[in-house]
Amino acid sequence: MTVWWVNDPARLARERAEIAAIEGLWFENSDWSLDENFRLRLIFDIVLPHGRFRLSLVYHQTFPDTPPMIMPLDGKRLSSHQYGAEGELCLEIRNDNWDPSYTGAQMIESAHALLSIEAPNETGEITPAPSAHNFPAELALRRALSRFYISLSNRLELLRDDIDEAEISVGLDVSDTSSFIAHLFEIRKGKYKYISPDTPSVLREYHFVINGRIYEIGESQKKVMRVAKLGELRALVGERFALPDDQRWVCLIRSSESLNTLFCHFPNDEELVCYRTVNAPIEQSRSGDDCAGLASKRVAIIGLGSIGSKVAISLARAGVGRFELVDGGLLHIGNLERYDGDWRDVGRHKANLVARRLRLIRSGVECHAWRTAIGAQISAAEAGNVNAAIAESDLVIDATADPGVFNHLAGLTMRANNAFVWGAVFAGGVGAELARSRPEIDPSPYEIRGALMRAYGATEADLPRAAGRGYDGAAGDGPPITATDAAVATLAAWMTDFSIDTLLGTEPSYYNAHAYLVGMRRAWLFEGPFDTLPVVAEASPRSELPSAGQTPVDLEFVQSLFETLPDASQNTDKND
Repeated sequence: MTVWWVNDPARLARERAEIAAIEGLWFENSDWSLDENFRLRLIFDIVLPHGRFRLSLVYHQTFPDTPPMIMPLDGKRLSSHQYGAEGELCLEIRNDNWDPSYTGAQMIESAHALLSIEAPNETGEITPAPSAHNFPAELALRRALSRFYISLSNRLELLRDDIDEAEISVGLDVSDTSSFIAHLFEIRKGKYKYISPDTPSVLREYHFVINGRIYEIGESQKKVMRVAKLGELRALVGERFALPDDQRWVCLIRSSESLNTLFCHFPNDEELVCYRTVNAPIEQSRSGDDCAGLASKRVAIIGLGSIGSKVAISLARAGVGRFELVDGGLLHIGNLERYDGDWRDVGRHKANLVARRLRLIRSGVECHAWRTAIGAQISAAEAGNVNAAIAESDLVIDATADPGVFNHLAGLTMRANNAFVWGAVFAGGVGAELARSRPEIDPSPYEIRGALMRAYGATEADLPRAAGRGYDGAAGDGPPITATDAAVATLAAWMTDFSIDTLLGTEPSYYNAHAYLVGMRRAWLFEGPFDTLPVVAEASPRSELPSAGQTPVDLEFVQSLFETLPDASQNTDKND
């Protein structure tokens, strides 16, 4: 432990001399000591016409790089500029404008100025000292254990002039004891019903849903915030108050300034829980791109391992609205090294837990979780349903790095005329490949893969990836290929951007090659990190495969099939 007052005796002498120099009319009874953490401390009195204030000046062990702090010795609140009821004073010299040349004596003089300005007048009123800086609202919430978060849409809805005495449903999240968050789910009054568009419906599975009422009052927000007990709330609302003492409920009070305060009541408890309101800011899209067209797109992701899970989540954040998620595996402890999940997900099917994450990230997202694998020994009906879902997607992403899966998806996407993106990280995380094939624009997936194989053959070094291996061990019996989470996250980011460019049909495309080999370190084909080798397949753009529509339909045969259907007028239920 560094002890500045031992290692820097010159600075200690300066501190003592400058503090001794201010000893006088208003500074008395100074006494040097050490606190329980061996920090240098000075206890002293500031004497003013309206009182004597016993304070302590404590030097942090990192002084003079960190400012000392001054706080009341008796734990009383002395000023409106104070961190908490018993905390240190917020002075003109503070952490955000501190300079090592400042001294403890200057801190004491600043405390004297603050307490002098906030002297009570003849009627006992105190005028707070002007604020010298803006304290971030987020930091002001650090001591607010219970918070009511209101999205912009919900905030606008709560401004309606016809929701007095309306019923509400609020979800309470108590999973993190550092803060309890409440979200508005519904407002109901007669035929009027509002369901929050910003709050994912899946939140109901993880929150306590509590019902209650909204009351508009003609009193100020300042008066509302003084309410702490059930009787006080009942008196504030008046005869309209219709919430029972023996049940759990929430009550949202809208003040005369149209500000909202949420109270929660527990059965037969006079004390109320008051939630600090947090209004979501008005913000523009942070992506920088116009991704509005993604909401209607459907993306099939095959393989929800470390890469596929990250790609799915990034695409949901970008605005993709519909997903087909295909993976039959479970999340195991070892997967946590690279997986976008945590211990709460261990033992669950990857398809389901990724679907849950997507629904929690974006309200209204549609997810179909298929707990199966391409080529698995499943029924023909199930395989057909999975293939149909993939075929109906706008984009198919292969995140398995399995050649067998690639072959299946390449043929399927060509028959369905879908765009196809695939990628893999090389063993050891030395680099990655990513490629795509778009209908009428790029060659077939097979031709692009052939171009990649020729690029690999341009060097005598062995391909740093075991042939026929799935990235997370989906194929074969050996261990999964090793790579850091940073390596798979890098590839996932590239695949996501590649996919967005594909879905939006960006013209001209940001990517002028069919495939890319990208280095993450100096090895194999790569001269170093960010060494990019574009790969172009010298082949014609793929066209839609011949379909049944090019052959005349045998109408007589089709009609005969319909004639074999049972007569709908006949009751065939054997249980009647």
